[in-house]
Amino acid sequence: MQIPTRRIESFVRETVGQCLASQTERINRGNLYKNYAMFGAENPSAAAIFNKTFAYLDDLESLLYSPVSLRFHIGDPEMPNVLEESKGRAAASKLRVLARRSDTDTMISEAVFWSLVKGKTFMKQMWQGGGFYPALIQPESMGVMHENHTALDQNMEAFVHSVWITPYQFHRMIARNPDRAVLEKKAKTYIREDKSGMAESGAQKQIITGGLYPFQAAGSANPNTSRGIVDWLGSPSPTVDSAVAASIMRVDELWAWDDRREDWATFQIIGDDMLVWGKDFTASLFSYNASNPSEPIAQLKGKHPFVDFCPNRLPDYFWGRSEIVNVALLQEAINSRINGTNKLLRMQEDPPKKFIGGSGVNQNALARFNKPGGYWVDGPQAKVEEMAPTIPEALWGSLHEYERMFDEMGGLPPIAKGHGEAGVRSAGHAETLVRMFSPRFKDRALLVERDVESLGGLMLDLCRVHVDRKLLAWVSKDQAGIEAPEQNPLLVPPAKGLVYVPFLFDDLSDEISLTVDSHSSSPAFSAEAKSMAFDLLKVGGMDTTTLVEHVDAPDPDELQAGIARRQIAAAEAKQEEMKAELLKHTPK
Repeated sequence: MQIPTRRIESFVRETVGQCLASQTERINRGNLYKNYAMFGAENPSAAAIFNKTFAYLDDLESLLYSPVSLRFHIGDPEMPNVLEESKGRAAASKLRVLARRSDTDTMISEAVFWSLVKGKTFMKQMWQGGGFYPALIQPESMGVMHENHTALDQNMEAFVHSVWITPYQFHRMIARNPDRAVLEKKAKTYIREDKSGMAESGAQKQIITGGLYPFQAAGSANPNTSRGIVDWLGSPSPTVDSAVAASIMRVDELWAWDDRREDWATFQIIGDDMLVWGKDFTASLFSYNASNPSEPIAQLKGKHPFVDFCPNRLPDYFWGRSEIVNVALLQEAINSRINGTNKLLRMQEDPPKKFIGGSGVNQNALARFNKPGGYWVDGPQAKVEEMAPTIPEALWGSLHEYERMFDEMGGLPPIAKGHGEAGVRSAGHAETLVRMFSPRFKDRALLVERDVESLGGLMLDLCRVHVDRKLLAWVSKDQAGIEAPEQNPLLVPPAKGLVYVPFLFDDLSDEISLTVDSHSSSPAFSAEAKSMAFDLLKVGGMDTTTLVEHVDAPDPDELQAGIARRQIAAAEAKQEEMKAELLKHTPK
């Protein structure tokens, strides 16, 4: 894309409008999907008694990704020497610590869940305060130039992230802007209550707070907040004070690919002509180098902080396909069946009555008749018959069949959820059934794994730039070569004979690759990967140190250090035994 040098405000506003052409449609569709996921019905006020959709999505998300055993592997297959492997192991361990400390690993679970609900979600990974600063972004607050293109790369040309901010956030945003006074004065034009209808549609609430209901201001007239009525069926919804709601501003953050610079160009615009970022110079907020604005940060050039998660991809539609499409009608069938069954059971409990031969019964007489000890007196031919409906023996059979259809749609047999299954006679038979059902998840689990790898690669690039503390790779002295410095006696090695080699993230080779180790992100087939690792150990295809890396072992660094200590101790013992044997046979 060619970024103009004149009338940049018009270019940005026009491009933002092109990217957000389908936003309103996607907001409405996303609200419908969300209601089925959270309430099991199109309308939250008529929530389902049994929300099978939520249980289905929760099971599916847990099989596609688990933050418990997420591990990264950093290495270069073209440089398989011990020192480089040790550096990659130390870097991967540090990356995992930073991910856990920032809750990035658990936020990925949320991203996968909502991508199943809405088709696609995003994570924006930034660096702030000495660590990762992740943010989960719903698809309604994003827009793309070409919806028939499925990746946020340079062929997408441009995409937009919209967010609502308060005046306090706006002042922090422009704190170092040379035109701060002008921007503050101009901002008063846009600090007003939204008149476009976006607030009523729910977009404003989703963008600024990520809530489940449309935006509500304090004191607003709403059935859910009427006096004396508690909204206990719905999820809690944050409420913003009316004074704050009237002063928020919408910021559209445009990312456009600049062919001339071969990097992304970022523009932040409020309204039609108020550029907060990108007016006087063209730069990417992600690769911007404050010490040398003319030269971007090399490790981040050509990259942006957004990673999309999409388990159900479509070949020619960027936003993917929601899992709700597969099961919404089944949920409606379950709702109808449960409601009908409850009505039938209630009629059996309190059946309708037929009065025969009487002179007539009014409502007051019937009310007295239905009370304990109540009676009714009429003519000698009068009698009362209860018309209780017949309850079929297989009343719940159709409901169970609907549940089976639900699970079949997602490929979730009972054994996939830890339940027993008829006909299973041994552990081997159960393992075979697990292997038979798991291939249905492998395609989507691998797609999620690729998204996690993209996020991990982005995190590694951020560590190259921002982490200036050296890591230590422990290897034997002969494997360290000339890279081993003079050793600090205060640093005790994890095993005798090992020396440390300090290095930075930025010292790692540019050719290294980051992968998710042994499909550790997906429980759907992690057991199979672990079983294969132990089989490789038995045949000598893998040593114990490598095995610890490929299974979800507690405290793997300490376990590997313990293995190294035992190996060194065994080698020393064997050497002493050989010396003793040699002395024994040496003539005196």
